[in-house]
Amino acid sequence: VTILVIGGTGTLGRQIVKTALDEGYQVRCLVRNLRRSSFLKDWGAELVYGDLSLPETIPASFKGVNIVIDAATVRPTDNFTAEKIDWKDAPQNPDIPLLDLKLKLAEALENSVNTPYQR
Repeated sequence: VTILVIGGTGTLGRQIVKTALDEGYQVRCLVRNLRRSSFLKDWGAELVYGDLSLPETIPASFKGVNIVIDAATVRPTDNFTAEKIDWKDAPQNPDIPLLDLKLKLAEALENSVNTPYQR
């Protein structure tokens, strides 16, 4: 079983990656910066370049993936709270950058021929 983790360099994402690797899963991480993400590769994860703000970079990361975990969230420098972006008003606020990116990610998953997706 191969798991794709989006947001694997973040606080939650790296814990997901480490736990999945420790439990014997193959883990692929969608990352914007391969150099900064090298610690994930050192742990045994496969790194694949992708940027949620560039939707065309996302679909290739789904190849051979059985499970997708989206752990991407706001950064401390963003003007929005994690609550507002991640669950409270997500569908109603596609104008908020991370929400728009998450909606594009969901759309890419729905269009993927090899990854069943449930919203």
